[in-house]
Amino acid sequence: MTEPVHLACLYISERPELRRFLWRMTGSVSMAEELVQDAFLRLLERGDRADPVRNPRAYLRRSARNLALNALQAQRRQEPVAEVPELADPAPAVVDRMISRQELLAVMRAIAGLPPRRREVFVLSRVDNRSYDEIAERLGISRNTVMVQIVRALSDLRKALEG
Repeated sequence: MTEPVHLACLYISERPELRRFLWRMTGSVSMAEELVQDAFLRLLERGDRADPVRNPRAYLRRSARNLALNALQAQRRQEPVAEVPELADPAPAVVDRMISRQELLAVMRAIAGLPPRRREVFVLSRVDNRSYDEIAERLGISRNTVMVQIVRALSDLRKALEG
C-alpha cells in the first residue's frame, strides 16, 4: 500500500513538472490541474493492490500522459450540446475524490509544518529515496542525526494527522 506521507511528498515534488507537462499537452491550465489530481488518485488507488508500483514517478508520468490523451480525444469527439442531460447520481465518485484530495492536502500541510531541517531530511529520505548515509553526507550531519530526524518527523506527522 502506498504510504500517504510518501504520496504527499511525491505530490509536492512532482506536481509542478506534471502540471507543466500536461499544460503543454492540453493547452489548458485547468485541464492540466485536473489531470494531475486524477493521476495522483490513480496512484493512490493503485496502492491498495497486491502488486506495488515500483517507480511512482514513471507511473505518474505515464498515467498523466494517458489521461491527457484520453481527455483530448474525448474533447474532439464531443459536439456542442445545447442541453446536457441529467447524469445518474455522480455524488459517490465526487465525494470519494474530495475525501482523497482532502487527505492528501492534510498530509502535505503536516509535512510543511515540520521544522525546516526535519522536513528536509524527511523529504530526502521519503521522496528522493536517499539512504541515511547519503543524506548525512549531503547535509553534513551524522547518520544517527538523520535517523533521529526521521523518527521525529514520523512522530510529528502522526500527531498532526490524528489531531
